[in-house]
Amino acid sequence: MRASRVLATAGLLALAGCQTLGFTSGGTGDAPAVARPVVQCPRVGTPSDTGDVVRFRTPDSRDLTELVVSARITSLSGTCSLVNRNTAVQVNVTMGVEAMRGPAAQGRTVQVPYFVAVASANEEVLDKAVYNLTIEFPANVQRARMRGEEIRLTIPVATERPATTYTVYVGFQLTEQELALNRSRVVAR
Repeated sequence: MRASRVLATAGLLALAGCQTLGFTSGGTGDAPAVARPVVQCPRVGTPSDTGDVVRFRTPDSRDLTELVVSARITSLSGTCSLVNRNTAVQVNVTMGVEAMRGPAAQGRTVQVPYFVAVASANEEVLDKAVYNLTIEFPANVQRARMRGEEIRLTIPVATERPATTYTVYVGFQLTEQELALNRSRVVAR
């Protein structure tokens, strides 16, 4: 009982001390206006020749019976926020994918590599990482939709180099044959 009175008295003294330090209760004081920095985000996109992958069992084949997987990026979503005392922007990117399992696929799981790259205003690639997307097809299902893992990037920014001067590219990591096939399909459209 005595300990609870001591704690209650200490709590009242602490609250009374707030009044002497200039804190007020009841909303009578005006809070200072705090200017929050405006978050500028880099552009995010998929290069037109890397948004699709058509993978065959043998690289030079075009026979549909040799098809392992066909997939395309259907969406990119993300967020960005200032970090490191406003000296960097953290970008979180996730891609949506539709895929079709081909007759030459071994098993119900297919791995497709994809990349995330950061480019400068003059399109120079500053950083690039390659990841694997695991596509799982349930039994008796040849098509799947899924979201890839969230990729987190930290991009340094400054007044003379804002986040809007960067572009984040997400696309499939293709072989030379797959890239040539995609480029011929883009021209044909």
